[in-house]
Amino acid sequence: LVFMHMARITYYKIYRAPRELHWLSGVVLLLLTLFTALTGYLLPWTNLSYWGASVATEIPSAVPVVGEQISIWARRGPNISGETLGFFFAMHVWILPATAVLFMGMHFVMIRRTGISKPL
Repeated sequence: LVFMHMARITYYKIYRAPRELHWLSGVVLLLLTLFTALTGYLLPWTNLSYWGASVATEIPSAVPVVGEQISIWARRGPNISGETLGFFFAMHVWILPATAVLFMGMHFVMIRRTGISKPL
């Protein structure tokens, strides 16, 4: 549904002025949705989700200068452990949903101020 909404916004060019901030908040909401899906995928802590966590926490290490520190922060240490699972659980049930609710509120307030765009 999120991808369909973003595709419609892109197709009808609704991201243009005066709705640029709507688009940015929508992109942030899309990223939050994807991160929530990733953390939910890792929560069963099966062999598949363990290796998924391994790959997901190694991806940031490709970023120059700060990447290795981001990976260590995401793993909650040098290796994947129970702390990593607790971190992903907290992200999945508290931090990401609270952030999404905040951005949805901002998104809806902006839509009320500028109005809903009419279909072409």
